[in-house]
Amino acid sequence: MNGKAWLDISVIRCPNCKRFYADASWYVIEIGSDIECGTCHTTFNTEKNATDRVLLSLKIDEEGKVQEVEVARRLPRKKRLRDRLNV
Repeated sequence: MNGKAWLDISVIRCPNCKRFYADASWYVIEIGSDIECGTCHTTFNTEKNATDRVLLSLKIDEEGKVQEVEVARRLPRKKRLRDRLNV
């Protein structure tokens, strides 16, 4: 049986050296975590430096291996869930 899987990712960019990173959106948008750039070692906030958020569609074969990846749709870079809930 072939199938599909989905992954919500965000693209972030180091504000200092401009290197791009991609990570799970729950980490970038929901948590808004700080990371250190692997190139210039600047520490920066992922949520504030997100440039894009997309839902990826992964085509999976019968053995559970990824065969194809495509952008299913672009998603809004929403505020964190706790901010929307006023927690």
